[in-house]
Amino acid sequence: VMHNKAPLWNENSQVYQLDFGGRVTQESAKNFQIEFRNKQVYKLYPSFTGVMQFGRIDSNAYTLDFQYPFSAIQAFAVALANVTQRLK
Repeated sequence: VMHNKAPLWNENSQVYQLDFGGRVTQESAKNFQIEFRNKQVYKLYPSFTGVMQFGRIDSNAYTLDFQYPFSAIQAFAVALANVTQRLK
């Protein structure tokens, strides 16, 4: 099962945040992370949860990181759908 990772509340800055490991440098409503929860995979690799992240790195630039089970075209399609949905 895949789902959006829920942000955690930061008491110091009083905002919800996701940890992008330094890859995303600017706040945006378009930033997101997707987690993959598979019981069989989790038993073998307990730290394997994040499979995709998308976020703003400059005023008109974004970064897209992905891994299995996404292919490049699938990850791009998800990111594109997220961006165009937020333009409405």
